[in-house]
Amino acid sequence: MLRWFQGDLHIHTVLSPCAELSLGPRDIVRQALDQGLDMIAITDHNATANVAAVVQAASDTALVVIPGVEVATREDIHMISLFPTLDSMDDFQKFLDQNMTPGENDVSLWGAQLIVDADENILAEASQLLSLPLQQGYQRIITEVSERGGIIYPAHIDRKANSMVKTLGFLPANLPFNVVEISRRADLKEAVQRYQSSGNLQLITASDAHDINQVGSARTFFKMAAPNFAELILACTRSMGRHVSVMETEEIIQSRSVVA
Repeated sequence: MLRWFQGDLHIHTVLSPCAELSLGPRDIVRQALDQGLDMIAITDHNATANVAAVVQAASDTALVVIPGVEVATREDIHMISLFPTLDSMDDFQKFLDQNMTPGENDVSLWGAQLIVDADENILAEASQLLSLPLQQGYQRIITEVSERGGIIYPAHIDRKANSMVKTLGFLPANLPFNVVEISRRADLKEAVQRYQSSGNLQLITASDAHDINQVGSARTFFKMAAPNFAELILACTRSMGRHVSVMETEEIIQSRSVVA
């Protein structure tokens, strides 16, 4: 049976230098549940070291945590990359490590980059500045993610910085999932009219949370059988009745009220 689930698929942790210290694993899980989310994705900048901790923090709850990362390409385009398992994500991290742009993090300038466990104990601090663009372009990144069974799409295309639209001046016709993300500040109706009028693109919106209070501040509705990665792929490809919506339609409201 299909029903509508709520997801926020762009959330940072204390590993991202621009994120607040409030974004520890247990705090993220607690806030996501308080916001009524069924599914989240952890997407730190070019790093995945805290994903497993959030997965563990959510293990005794109904919240599903999708492994992910926000990749900054050589063109400085940000791409959301999501993976079916922690192992496939870890394998992609090896590729990231091999292609990072050298640069030390200045904590006083950029902020701390903390690796923590599920109980939010500090295990280490990443010294490499994680927010620097990789030494590989977006086409190579798409290939590497796809080869590991992942989903990849451009982040916050409506923004003036780190946006594929602003950087390239267009959206490539060969995006693997025809999915693009708009930021939480975007006008949803305007974005739907602009990007979905042709019927080819699917929109996702997410909080891009850098502070705990931002978790769930923007969300996408997914019509699926369950909140998991396999169903997410079906929704993103509009397969077998699955669907994605950034607008909370009357159908979604009624569907969720029945479940509640």
